Amino acid sequence: MNTKLKAGKKIIALLLALTLTVGLGSVAYAATFGNAKNGASNVEVLNVKYDGAAWNYSGSGYNWASFKYTRNGRTLLTKTAYSGKVTGSVWDDLIRWGEKYTTRFNWNRG
Repeated sequence: MNTKLKAGKKIIALLLALTLTVGLGSVAYAATFGNAKNGASNVEVLNVKYDGAAWNYSGSGYNWASFKYTRNGRTLLTKTAYSGKVTGSVWDDLIRWGEKYTTRFNWNRG
């Protein structure tokens, strides 16, 4: 690998780290679905990271709650809560842009 390419990658990594550090905790979008006993939530951080959660507690009337992140028809992460709460995170595709690479959040319960 040539020196210019290595330097370019280091600069990109440094800029990304700086962006994440400066904006750590900056929420771009958040949504909650369901209720306190059974539901799911999605928090988009800096338009690059997505934090998901699903919960199912006693008395909800449901057996489970789940969430799923997909991109370009592929499942990136799925979690199901049968009793209690589950969480998980995914990162955006930082190289490619466009509708095809949009990260999508879905939730379900049953």
